[in-house]
Amino acid sequence: MSEDTWAGVRERVRGFARHPGADRVFGARGHGFRLGPVLGEEQLLSLEAELGVALPAGYRSFLLGVGRGGAGPDYGLMTPVRQDDGWQWRGIGLAYQGQPTTAEFAGRPFVAQALQIEIDALDADEPQADDFADDGAFRQASAAWDARYEELYDAQEAGAVFLSEQGCGYTSLLVTTGPHRGEIWEDLRPMDRGIVPTGLDFAQWYRRWLARTEQDLATAGARP
Repeated sequence: MSEDTWAGVRERVRGFARHPGADRVFGARGHGFRLGPVLGEEQLLSLEAELGVALPAGYRSFLLGVGRGGAGPDYGLMTPVRQDDGWQWRGIGLAYQGQPTTAEFAGRPFVAQALQIEIDALDADEPQADDFADDGAFRQASAAWDARYEELYDAQEAGAVFLSEQGCGYTSLLVTTGPHRGEIWEDLRPMDRGIVPTGLDFAQWYRRWLARTEQDLATAGARP
């Protein structure tokens, strides 16, 4: 990924904050068009060592050249930070704190689609009270079903970073392992649509936000 991809982007984002219509842009109150400091190369290597794989090129160069988190699509980008127990992505400086992701969790295999097949099969086999002779047996079966459903549901997010909160429970994920590594996927499970690809990599996704924000600011500036 060429460094030219991010040339001038940090200054461009700072310029958004000075625009009189900045607070009208969706998500701006979540991040305020603020970017965190960049990551150093040694910090990045430490993060990747814990992750067990190199970060996708577009995201990696963003962390080194633009910022480690903050201003970005929807309510802003989560930030990789080193905690006492290792690296995590957290909502540093964001008004709406997203779900943290550990480097260990992001380094696991990304198998969201395969797990969705298991979840669909589990849905079809949910225990029904009429199938049991007594309430105790039904409650026991339901508890086991709930536990397995939660296990599969949580495992769908492995191999990806919770990168941005969209609102209403929807999120944007950056896949960090496997054949889809580097792609942005959306978690649309609150509307029963699963975790689905956007068809964009990180650089495309972020630069599309830049272009859309400029359009929104131009529109806001034209309003009386």
